[in-house]
Amino acid sequence: MMAGHADDGLVGSRVLVVEDEFILAWDVERELYAAGCASVKLVTLVPEALRELQYWRPDVVLLDLRLRDGRSSMPIADTLDERTIPFVILTGQSPDAVSERHRDRPFLLKPCPTDTVVATLRQALQGRRTATPGQA
Repeated sequence: MMAGHADDGLVGSRVLVVEDEFILAWDVERELYAAGCASVKLVTLVPEALRELQYWRPDVVLLDLRLRDGRSSMPIADTLDERTIPFVILTGQSPDAVSERHRDRPFLLKPCPTDTVVATLRQALQGRRTATPGQA
């Protein structure tokens, strides 16, 4: 299904949530479906996310910086950047943990209200729809 027009927000969108805090991931998933998303996938590990991205192209991604196995999600961020898929970083870590390449991405510090997370994903997706190719 194609994502909706910019004024539709997240309606019809495909969202990948890379988050190892299950309750937060489920809350975000519920709110994304309530906002009209067509598909939301939850993954908790770097290899899972990279495998998912081989077969499925999300419209926007929520990306935790440090996942359950202690690995950084920067390889996922690099892949998303290469494929021009917008993403929002959500973490309990300092912004300094973000590689220089991704410092201009939307950044949310945990704890963060779910409605703020959803609104920021909406803005990232709308920014992609109005930006020139190669911009987030």
